[in-house]
Amino acid sequence: MKEDQRSLLATSLAHFINDGLTGVLPLAYPVYLAAYGLSLQAVSIFTFLQNALSIVVSPVVGRISDVKGNFNGMLVLGLLIFAVGAAGYAVSGAFLGSNALVVVLLIFTIMIGVGGSFYHPLGATVLRAKWRESEIGRALGLNGSAGSVGRIAMPFAAAFLIADYTLPSVSILAGFSVLGALAIFIVLRNVKFAVKPQTSVSVRESLLPDRGLLRRMFPLTVVSFSRGLFTGVVPFIPVYLIQVDHFNGLAADFLYGGTLGVGIISTILFGFMQDRLGPKVALTVSNLGGVLVLFIIATSSDPLVVEGAVLIFGLFSYSAFPLLLGMVHNMTDFEEMTSASSIVWGIGNNGGAAVAPLVIGALALPWAFGTLTAGFIAAAAIGILSVILIPFVRATR
Repeated sequence: MKEDQRSLLATSLAHFINDGLTGVLPLAYPVYLAAYGLSLQAVSIFTFLQNALSIVVSPVVGRISDVKGNFNGMLVLGLLIFAVGAAGYAVSGAFLGSNALVVVLLIFTIMIGVGGSFYHPLGATVLRAKWRESEIGRALGLNGSAGSVGRIAMPFAAAFLIADYTLPSVSILAGFSVLGALAIFIVLRNVKFAVKPQTSVSVRESLLPDRGLLRRMFPLTVVSFSRGLFTGVVPFIPVYLIQVDHFNGLAADFLYGGTLGVGIISTILFGFMQDRLGPKVALTVSNLGGVLVLFIIATSSDPLVVEGAVLIFGLFSYSAFPLLLGMVHNMTDFEEMTSASSIVWGIGNNGGAAVAPLVIGALALPWAFGTLTAGFIAAAAIGILSVILIPFVRATR
């Protein structure tokens, strides 16, 4: 198998695992609330930490990977850490009471946040290293679709496992993820990546992205942040459907899984649109569509309208990988792409996704608005920035 095919196979499997586990986590939240007695604010803090840690970890991963070129090892390490954290999320409630459970879940949340910070900046760089310029958009789109397949297959499997065998059985999926990570290591074992000679990177330098690169990426990072904030409501969709729209648990889980699965079409569609119409046009369509549909979800009380809007929201929400990182590809040289991706994705997209649960949890407090609806509307309003700021992004080097 050629190196470009191996890179696509390995990164696609990694995307499947990474996004599949990410999609499974929110299915635990209704169980935490109903069966384990945790508060919505505690769940909001867990979701915040998962994404906030990426702001620190992603630049470290990006800088070290750009210097060392050990993309295979870093990719596998991140997936293994993530899988252990996800297994802890599944089984902890079976052994611990609510107070001890919160403490232990915080530890596993840190592992999930750290492990989940590796894939996106690394995956795009691996593909760019082995695919031609004229084909990179298609490769990113196919890779993104693998992530979408993971987002639908693993949550659907988890929904059945939770319904039939309770939450701890979901740890089986974490076990399969470990096996998948080992398969990725084997596929990429002999693939070599060219690395530009650089000076050694200290811990301090790794934590602080290059200032020049940070300035160049700043407009796109702000767009990515505001986009991450309005798409950051996705982990709360199962809870929202149960508490606000009064769906039963299994129906809410399946609809949530369908939302994630629509991304299979989304990544291919927007990857194609990016190649034909340009990255700015494709990103504008994606951001504007997502904001409008989120307003519909938050303001409609018709179950059929909500169901349709939730599914369409998935179409726009999961186009970020080919669009944002495709723009990073156009704006950077190879030896700085992982660092740039970690800024735009880790600080931008995940930073916005970290703020979203804080906004939702705060506005849902009894002395505030007392409902998840207010947080969804606020996220959509802030998401408008992701549309109006796109003209200020320079889409080339």
